[in-house]
Order: sequence, then C-alpha cells, then structure tokens
Amino acid sequence: MHFLRYLSSAFVAGLAAQTAALSIPGKPGLKVKPYKREVLQHIVTWDQHSIFVHGERVLFYSGEYHPFRLPVPGLWLDVFQKIRSLGYTGVSIYTDWALLEGKPGEFLAEGIFDLQPFFDAAKQAGIYILARPGPYINAEVSGGGFPGWLQRVPGVLRSLDPGYIAATELYVKSIGEIIAKNQITNDGPVILFQPENELYSCSDDIDPCPNPEYFQYVEDQFRNASIVVPYIVNDNNEGNFAPGQPVSVDIYGIDSYPLGFDCANPETWPENALQTDLTETHLNYSALTPFSFIEFQGGSFDPWGGWGFQQCLELVGYEFERVFYQVLIPRDDEH
Repeated sequence: MHFLRYLSSAFVAGLAAQTAALSIPGKPGLKVKPYKREVLQHIVTWDQHSIFVHGERVLFYSGEYHPFRLPVPGLWLDVFQKIRSLGYTGVSIYTDWALLEGKPGEFLAEGIFDLQPFFDAAKQAGIYILARPGPYINAEVSGGGFPGWLQRVPGVLRSLDPGYIAATELYVKSIGEIIAKNQITNDGPVILFQPENELYSCSDDIDPCPNPEYFQYVEDQFRNASIVVPYIVNDNNEGNFAPGQPVSVDIYGIDSYPLGFDCANPETWPENALQTDLTETHLNYSALTPFSFIEFQGGSFDPWGGWGFQQCLELVGYEFERVFYQVLIPRDDEH
C-alpha cells in the first residue's frame, strides 16, 4: 500500500508494489471521524495526507513478504533487516488458510508455520506490518489460500451461505487472535489490517458483487478476535466500502494491475491502461483518507506452460515503471 502524498522515493519491485514507514513532521490536517465506528485505539490515526503512529506522521511504504514463501524462521530477521536497510519500514503479509488448517477443525500454527517469530523479527528490525489474512488471499497460491477440503463444503464461497461461514470460523478466530496479540496496541508491529481480499472479483453466483453483508460479517469476525487497528480495503477504484458507506473500512485503498499479465505480447500495452484520474477519483471516494495503493503492479506472474519470465520482464520492466509509476504521485497543483 502507498500513502503517497509524501512519497519521494522509488517503488518496490514485485507483483504488488506496496509500502513502508518514514516519519515526517506534521499534525493532522483534519479531525478524522470514525464513520459510525467505535474508536478502538488511539495509537494509529490518520488524516487526508498520511497515517500517524504515536502522533508522528508516517509514510507507510512497503513490499510484500509472506512468511509461508520462506518457511525458514532463522532467515526472517535477516530479510527484515535488508528490507529496512533499503529504506522501507513496512511489509504487507498474507497468511495461507490452506497451510494452517489442512484438516477441517485442526488449526496448527507450529514449527515453520509459527508466526510469532515472524512478528518478533519484524519488531526487532523496526518494520511495521499490514496484515492481510483473507480468508481468501489470491496471492497466486493454489485456491487463493482456500484449503482443498473446502470443495466438499456445501455453499457458495465468499458468501453468507451457512456451510462456508461455518468453515471459516476456526481459521478466522485463530489467525485473528494471533495477529491481535501482535498489534501495536500490544507492543507489536501490526498497525493496519485488511479483512478479505479483492472482493470486487466475484464468481457469477454472487449477487450483489461485492456483497456488503458478507464483508460486514468478515469485519465483525476479526473484530470479535480482538483486531482493533484500522481496517483498509484493496478495491478496483470503484469506491467499494469507502468510509462513510453503510459498510466501510477506515482507510480506502486501490488495487491496480494496469498492464495485466499478457507476457506473450510484452511489447503491446492495453489501450487506455494509463489511468490519469486516480487522484480525482480518490478525492471523490475518500477525501479524508490518504491517497493509498494497497496493490499496484510491480511485476507479472507466468503460468504453467507460459512464455517465460524474460518476456514478463520486458512487459513490466523499466519502461513500464517510468511511465506508470508517475500517476501514483499526486502533483501539488492537484491538492
């Protein structure tokens, strides 16, 4: 995610270019209203320009770093320190339901899947964390992080169907409590939280899409697991769940992959891919929260039998970065 009104450096290279934190002097320009929410903590706040942590203005500027992709706890601190030395002070993490509840009713976060050493290493390195546990994460993992046994559960996934909801309860409660223990309110590194993921992308049997009642249920599940830090959303720039709506998050954010993933044709950019109205739409949807990108394209995946990463590099290489990253930085004359 990028809180970009104070951005002056480069972006992280990866599938989702995200954020880290730099202290910047200043005081909130507007008193932020909780939009009918109960104020659950006072450590992480925000105005229309950036977030604040303990009263200090922060540019949260990070990269994706998922513990299950490097299941070697002894290396986590080293990686966090390298991230910090590059100037980033934040990471965005997914957790994979399929790995933590491989059998229904058996949640196991032990050994290489024990997340406490990961959070401890982040804190030791001075890294803030945006936690994104799903239950659906996409993340280019099998089933978007859904366990295989979920296919035998009656009901529509990512809906309020009783079978699906019942299946999520143990994972959401368990992972929520682990993350809650590591919030900054408990002297941990977690300062932001995203319930669900890319909910604007739905199967044909979900109507409406996205479903606000389902999203509210997931929000409540994690609040019941003691999550109190601000909620964010990664939306496709259509204003879904922006603050002020009946079902909303605290900070609205955008999810965008403008070139897509057509590595077969790396020299062809989609027509009208360059969005030049991002600042305008942000001000329309959520003027009192920071201009935020939860995900912005920094690379491309290559599927099985694909064209190879060399062509993906040509698609989203330095020419892409030089052109597309400019639109993420609002000019002074736009504010």
